[in-house]
Amino acid sequence: MTDPAPPLPDAGTAPPPSPPRHRRRRTLVTASGYAAFVVLLLIVVLDSRLHRFDKIGKVHQRPAPANSAGEHGLRVTYYAGLIHDRSRVFGRHQSYDLYTGSRRDLSYGHFVHLDSLEYGKPPVIESANWTEEGVRVTFTSGHEVFVPARYYVGGR
Repeated sequence: MTDPAPPLPDAGTAPPPSPPRHRRRRTLVTASGYAAFVVLLLIVVLDSRLHRFDKIGKVHQRPAPANSAGEHGLRVTYYAGLIHDRSRVFGRHQSYDLYTGSRRDLSYGHFVHLDSLEYGKPPVIESANWTEEGVRVTFTSGHEVFVPARYYVGGR
């Protein structure tokens, strides 16, 4: 039929033996490795998601003509400048953006994403030619970008 149950240990006997010391050390090393991996992964993800924006070079401006009044009857000055988008933690290059708009700090307006115009060198604005139709930005590399006025007039 069935085998009899093993006898119960006496109350005065020693507890079961703990695992060998090398097994505990291996568990601690493995847990530390996983924790380090998670921390490094978190740093890399944050570095790719958090950005900082730095102005590059001279910011070109176009003062509004004296006879023109923008929104709320104010004369508006427009700006064109370059922004270098980099990761916040390690400062890795993300992109260059051409800004056009009415904010001197280049924070709100129309942005044109630029790849590097000259391999390994940041773009540099040589001139900005403002007309009623828009602004034509010429770079030292010889490239030109035209931004129609409808994209930056009126706040955006």
